[in-house]
Amino acid sequence: MKKRLLSCVLAGAMIVAMLAGCGGNSAEENAVQQQSEEAQEAGKIGFVPGEFPISKEPITIKIMIPITASHAKSLGDLDMIKEYEEKTNVHIEWEEVSSEAYTEKYKLTLASGDLPDAFGPSFTYDPSVIYKYAKEGLIVPLDDYIENATINIKKWMNDYDEFRALSTYPDGHIYALPAIDENQNIRVDKILYINQSYLDKLGMDMPATLDEFGEYLRQATSRDLNGDGKNEYGLSFEALQNAPSIYTYLFGLFGVSWDTRSYMHSEEGTTQLQFAPAMEETRKALEYFHEWYEEGLLDPENFTQSSTQLKAKAKTEGVAASVVFWYLDLNDGDESMNEYRVMNLPEGPDGNQVWRRNGLIPGYVGNQFFITSANEHPAETLAFIDWWMDNSENALTNRFGPKGYSWDYLENGKWTELANIPSGEPRTMENSTLYATWGYGIPYWCFGDFWAEKEITAETALERQGALNESYMKVAAPGLPELVYEEDENREALNIKTDLFKYVDSQLAQFITNGVTDESWDAYIKKMKDLQADRWAELYQKYYNIMMES
Repeated sequence: MKKRLLSCVLAGAMIVAMLAGCGGNSAEENAVQQQSEEAQEAGKIGFVPGEFPISKEPITIKIMIPITASHAKSLGDLDMIKEYEEKTNVHIEWEEVSSEAYTEKYKLTLASGDLPDAFGPSFTYDPSVIYKYAKEGLIVPLDDYIENATINIKKWMNDYDEFRALSTYPDGHIYALPAIDENQNIRVDKILYINQSYLDKLGMDMPATLDEFGEYLRQATSRDLNGDGKNEYGLSFEALQNAPSIYTYLFGLFGVSWDTRSYMHSEEGTTQLQFAPAMEETRKALEYFHEWYEEGLLDPENFTQSSTQLKAKAKTEGVAASVVFWYLDLNDGDESMNEYRVMNLPEGPDGNQVWRRNGLIPGYVGNQFFITSANEHPAETLAFIDWWMDNSENALTNRFGPKGYSWDYLENGKWTELANIPSGEPRTMENSTLYATWGYGIPYWCFGDFWAEKEITAETALERQGALNESYMKVAAPGLPELVYEEDENREALNIKTDLFKYVDSQLAQFITNGVTDESWDAYIKKMKDLQADRWAELYQKYYNIMMES
């Protein structure tokens, strides 16, 4: 058995659970206990895990998921889902919600009490929200269903102790399943891409410093490089949903590592954290990028445009540079007009180079799938997704599509992702989602041992991997976990961050577009104190210490 003990995570999870366990039983604790007993009784399930059909009689399960404009088909129209439904006797009624509206939608749905049977990926649900409604009895514990109704989920939770620990809430229950993708090429998500077509036309070298990058943007935005009669867009990126602005990635060039979920700053060599929005280095970054904004080096739509709008712009008109996961996010592989290439991380004005890392354990993305109290078939629901979570061909088919379409085996026995689909077109999210979920609806689980059997053959993937190894990972800040606190403090933290993060996000836009003065910065710091930023940082530090010091 493959045991990869992460003792600090395990011990931290146990201590937090013990803290939560002190005191008498409340009505909420009784609700959770009742659900747990129901789950144990449901251990006498009417099917054999891993065998088909899952249900003797046809059943329907309603699952709410986010969906993007790049999805070519509804999940219910995918052949892989239709064939699997016939095999299992389980029909899924997918409630597909625009990813841009999903954060608000799922929270309103939970608050309304009019619930689907489950909520699915690809979306990182707020663990504080999950725990709140779990304690109210609206989200069910999965522990006994995992034990009695699954093969793959049970195996991987037993084999990888750290993933079980990170999935366990303070009361000792698992309420939500993660997505797990230990692909070494995604240890950080978004990185810098530059328009190589523009660089070549300008006769410029790849920028090595932020100031050199700024000079490249000045040259690109002050002339018509593509012949459409307009000056070019500068640095352009999407406005993220449920996350701080992409500008916060670039704050690392001023020494700020701004964690996506906690808004905390971490550094190598210390467990002492800081609230990133209040750091003086953040002010320096805002002042610097405001100057770029004033010069027209930054796309004014960076706070409003969707990923679809960014791609449409970058593919046809072109942008000078962006911060994205993959070049396909910019041109869909069509390099006839705009060719984008990975850019190594430049040095900041004072020599700073810091980049954001993906979570405490790269590849683990928590809180992707959970089941509600409205679900009359929770065991069958977990069994339905379990088959796809095999760390092998089923997982690849779920994520990428059928063998031979977007992935295949090589003669040496290794597997590889294909750069082009059988028609010869570059593989994109759009044409992949004609055949696959792309990790939406069903969590995607692939571990390091399976990725070790992959051979990277696409030049663009090798290029990205090289940039990660030689640049971004060398300066990546320590990843931070998503923490859930003891029940009373969980409510407090949830209330604080809702207003605090919303205010911070709005002010970032104001500072970059309108500039920073002593007066406006002091007012900003005061307002954050009024919104209990110090208490937020105190709570996060407290539970982070419990995890790291145990």
